[in-house]
Amino acid sequence: MDTIESVGKCFFCNAEFSKAGISRHLNTHLKQQAKVMKPGISFHVRIEDDVPRGLYFLNLWVDGDTLMAEIDGFLRAIWLDCCGHMSAFTNPKERKRYSIFDVDAMESDDDDDEFMESSTKEILKKDTKLKYEYDFGSTTSLLLTVKEVFPVECPAGIELLSRNEPLEIMCDLCGKEPAAVICTTCYDPSLFCKKCAKKHAKTCEDFADYSSLPVINSPRMGVCGYDGGRIDKKRDGIFVKK
Repeated sequence: MDTIESVGKCFFCNAEFSKAGISRHLNTHLKQQAKVMKPGISFHVRIEDDVPRGLYFLNLWVDGDTLMAEIDGFLRAIWLDCCGHMSAFTNPKERKRYSIFDVDAMESDDDDDEFMESSTKEILKKDTKLKYEYDFGSTTSLLLTVKEVFPVECPAGIELLSRNEPLEIMCDLCGKEPAAVICTTCYDPSLFCKKCAKKHAKTCEDFADYSSLPVINSPRMGVCGYDGGRIDKKRDGIFVKK
């Protein structure tokens, strides 16, 4: 995936930009919104996978009264949740991890509860960076960055402003069609179009039983049993050749 480029579409105007460009562009739309929305406080937040290239990214408009636990819930719903794993935010400056469970029968530490039940206006400010982790066994790590602060409310609480378009990941076998299936037990090849997946199934004993997962537009792709989110499902799958 080293040669793959990542772009995002602005949900205000449908224009397409790079990750850096979409962040700047969205702020122009949010400044326009600030002229007509009710006074308050809200944040333009970028979420990206915490690896050098950061191909997967989200841009969110988050109201100041939204709880940190609600951001956790949103990330689970759009990108991550497979088995109700534990997750956590970490403030690198404080070196303190605040954890949350997604299973009602489990309990978290009092400090964790206080953080997760805090509003974003109590935690976030311009240029704040928080690390986020989901699943401490097969961990998916994300980076949250506050790109801008606005003196207005976000009526939706959390609104998705942009998301990277499905990456142009091609089949490892034929190299001609978009990859639709990933084999979690094979390394090379491991990504297959639908046609080549049938060929691979004949040589990989585990493929039909448990190692076949769909290619998903998420940094959680191919991990644990993740098979897609519940938000913006239109962009959850494979890219379509033009």
